This record gives sequence, structure tokens and C-alpha cells, in this order.
Amino acid sequence: MASAPTGTPLPPSRRGFSGLIVALVALIVLIAAGWWWTRSSAFRLDHRADRNVLLVSIDTLRADVLGAYGGRALTPNLDRLAAAGARFTFAHSHAVVTRASHASMLTGRYPYEHGVRDNTGYRLSPNEPTIATRLKALGFATGGFIGGFPLDRRFGLASGFDIYDDYVGEIGSQVDFVLPDRRADEVVRPALTWIQQQSGKWFAFVHCYDPHAPYRPPAEWLARFPNQPYLGEVSWTDFALGPLFDALASQPRPTLVIVTADHGEGLGDHGELTHSLFAYESTLHIPLIVAQSAGTAASGVPTTRGVVIDTPVRHVDLVPTILDALAAPADSSLPGASLLDVIASGHGSDRPGYFEAMTANLTRGWAPLRGVIAGRDKYIDLPIPELYDLGTDPKEQRNAFAARTDRVQVLSNILKSFDVAMPGRPRDETTAVIERMRSLGYTSGAAPVRERYTEDDDPKRLVDLEQAMHQAWADRATAEAAS
Repeated sequence: MASAPTGTPLPPSRRGFSGLIVALVALIVLIAAGWWWTRSSAFRLDHRADRNVLLVSIDTLRADVLGAYGGRALTPNLDRLAAAGARFTFAHSHAVVTRASHASMLTGRYPYEHGVRDNTGYRLSPNEPTIATRLKALGFATGGFIGGFPLDRRFGLASGFDIYDDYVGEIGSQVDFVLPDRRADEVVRPALTWIQQQSGKWFAFVHCYDPHAPYRPPAEWLARFPNQPYLGEVSWTDFALGPLFDALASQPRPTLVIVTADHGEGLGDHGELTHSLFAYESTLHIPLIVAQSAGTAASGVPTTRGVVIDTPVRHVDLVPTILDALAAPADSSLPGASLLDVIASGHGSDRPGYFEAMTANLTRGWAPLRGVIAGRDKYIDLPIPELYDLGTDPKEQRNAFAARTDRVQVLSNILKSFDVAMPGRPRDETTAVIERMRSLGYTSGAAPVRERYTEDDDPKRLVDLEQAMHQAWADRATAEAAS
């Protein structure tokens, strides 16, 4: 029988047969999915000393733009990790600038403990143990691969690394003549080479700076998000990380993989275009994915199904989690806690967490911003104080400070329990450092120390000035890029 011409409806008998085939295929897919679901187990981590560790930090990454978190960015690699690992929906950083946040990530301590309070004028003490120094003492090879100048070795975060690849556009032998950042693929390439050279267990820290302003994704990714270049940057970064995640399957040992961000990005929320001024959820809430690549010992077929965890977690929990996963001795002096039991049970205790935003205070003399999150309540200590129920008001549109005075008192006492010291005076920086940081939109300087701040000093009252300063920086960056 001749086939029906294009556009001619199939006869009823053939339409019925085609529908039967479609139904059978759908049934087979459902059966296969059900079989995998029943055969696979929920993701969890055991205690195993003989595993690698990969910590990936994506700078300036809002949690709500990732596909796994319901966002519009194209992030299939991170989504796959989340689908087979643990995705934390309520994770927070402790600072909203790169250096201070990464210092907490790597030391397991709050900013007022490790002493790094801003991107300029502060260095991590060489006496402060980092996860790299701890794992090096346990026999791990340690490698750091850096995408942005704020984490340059001169600022103290290289402690404990056998190799700390922070060659962010260095030219010749002039170590002070450094471009501010490099693309994610230029970070992943040396990281991959180093990992593939290791014969023993290793710890790698990979820092991708791309989503940071100014947003200039490669042309292909800009074309996909012509009006939202930030999403193009995020999507490009996910693509660049793909070869790194793929390479873990050929490793002889399993690899613990942790992906997070130092902070998010304002993108206009509450009037903040980028970050560092406020500590609303757009900049304080960060993604956190914990997964494991099984290595060559496994079949290559995923054997775990992902878990979604709503328990509050913090950056200070990362170091205890890594140590626990490696069956290493715990450090009772650290303020965080291992997340292994939380991953296994799917829930945990609502431990309060501290956060701060000190840049405007240190560089402009505006009021310092400190606060705590306890349960789903968030208290921001400013001359015009704020209280938000993040469970019912996740975008922080309704300040409940006046209506919930009893809860305010509880959270105020929790904040006092953190024994927060005000930052010491920032040290002077070289002209080269100031220029590199300025090219990334960060200001420098040391504002006079004050004992009292009024409502006129509250950053909410000064956000218009902040926007004008940001626009001036953006115009300068555009002019420099065009020249």
C-alpha cells in the first residue's frame, strides 16, 4: 500500500495503531522509571577517608536562577548534580562580598572570627587553619584554581594549597599588573590538568567569577539571553564546568562534590543593583548542592536519587561536613555542624546563623549591617531595624518589626550571643590593588570610626546614592571595554 501523501490524515486503523505504539512506549518509560526509583536509594554520604573532595564556588550566584531551583538559567550540569545529590533550599552565606564570604567557606568561621570583613584592607591570617591546611595534613594533594582577583594569594587564602593557580591575567613579571578576572573555562582547564595528574587522594577548590558584574557572557550565551546577560553568565559558567564534572567519573576514587556561591546578586531587588550594600535574600541566600561522583569503581549508572532539604544551613557547616565525610577528627571549636545526618534524615535542627554587610560602613561611614536568621525569621540590626518571616514573605516586602516585638527581643538576644566585634581599621592597599578592585565595582578607603549611627546613616536611606555610584562605575567599565 502506498504511503499517505503529506498532509493527508492517516486512516482510522493506522491512527489507532500509532496511538497504541505511543501508549506502549509511555508505559515502558514509566515502568523503567519506577524500576529505577525502587532500585535506587535516597542520596546519603558515608564516612570514608579514601575519597577526593571538589569544592566549587560560583561567584555572585543567586540560588533562584538555577534550573534545579526553578530558575530560567540553562544549568544542566548543576541540575544533574542536584538530581542525584542533596539540594539545600535554605542555605545562607555570612557576608555579601567575595573575600569575606570565601574566608568563612574555607575556614568554617564567621567573619568576626577570621577577621576578613571586606574585599579591601583585610587579609586572612596565616595562622588561621583552612580546609586546605587540614586536608594537606591528612595526606591530600591540594589545589586551588581562582577566577577573580579578590582571592589573589596576597590576601591570605592560599594557605595550605600545594598549588594556588591565581594567574588572573598576569602580564610578564609585574605581579602587581593583574587583570581582575578570567573566564570559567580558563579556570577549569588547569584544574582538570592538575586533577588528572594526581595519583592519590586530592582536594580541589575551583572558583568561577563569571556571573559577577559587568555581565559579559560569550556571544553564544549572550544571544540566548540578550536582555538578561546575568543569566547568560550563569548558563555559560555551568557549561564551562561540564568537563570538570564529567572527568570525575574516570577517577579511581569517589569524589565528594560541593557546589555553592559566596553570595547572590541584587538585580534591582530593594534598589540594590549588584551586592555589598544590603543583606536581603537576593544576595544572602545562596545555592548549596552536595553530591558524589562514584568514580571508576561504579557502573556509571546513577544509583541514588536526589533529596531536597529545607533545613537552614550555613557556610560554616561546610568544613565540618567535609571532615565528617572523610572520617577525620571533628574540631569542636568550629561554630558549624556536619550536614551528613541532615542529608541522611532529610531534616535537622534550626540552628541560627549570623550575617553582616560591612562595606558601606568601612568605606563610606554608613551604619554597619548585622543580623541573624533563626528558623524562618530574619532580623536585620540597623538604625531602622527590620524583621521578616521568610516562610510567608520570602521577598522581604513586609517589615514585621513593629508588630512582633516579642520575637524581635528573642532575635536581638541571639545576635548578642554571637559576640560580634566591630571590624578593625582596614589596612592601606597599593594603588594597583585599589585599581583592580575598583575595576570590579568595589570601593576602598577607611571611613572615620563612629560610636553612634542614626536613621540618616541607614543604607536604606542612602540607596539612591549607591545606585548613582554604581552607574558611574558601569559607565566607566563600558568606556574602558570600548577603548
